[in-house]
Amino acid sequence: MKAMDKRVIIGLMIILLMVAWPMASMATGVDSIKIIDFGLYKTTFAGWQEAPDTQRGKIQITGQRELVKRTKMIPGSDGTEFGFRYVVNGQEEGGEVDLLVRVSHSGMQSSEEWVASRQIGTPSFEGWKFDHESQIIPGKLTIELFHEGVKLAEKTFTVY
Repeated sequence: MKAMDKRVIIGLMIILLMVAWPMASMATGVDSIKIIDFGLYKTTFAGWQEAPDTQRGKIQITGQRELVKRTKMIPGSDGTEFGFRYVVNGQEEGGEVDLLVRVSHSGMQSSEEWVASRQIGTPSFEGWKFDHESQIIPGKLTIELFHEGVKLAEKTFTVY
């Protein structure tokens, strides 16, 4: 290889590194997720968001949310809302990350999943609301949070 060709290749590699380095540093890393509280909640309705991978094709977006009772025991009645509040801990406070939320029930063969975009360092909520009698099945219901294929948090509730 000629000296001129080597210099061109090295120059191109340097330019590539200069362009790629800022993009790599923009990636937001997640260290952990800390569950703040859990149990029964009361929320106000704010609207719907498309969620094509869910049974309904959409998820309910809520306004204000208040913890009514800290518990893992959930009464199976229409309108019951439960879940947990948490904080995503990461390297870039305020950065956005995508989490896969999975809700599974011991009495069912399938689970519901959706992607939620959350801000590092800001409290967030994941939960479930019984909208129909058909959703109420006694047993264990688990809400799990994943980032890039790694499970970082879960909370299991008992529906009775």
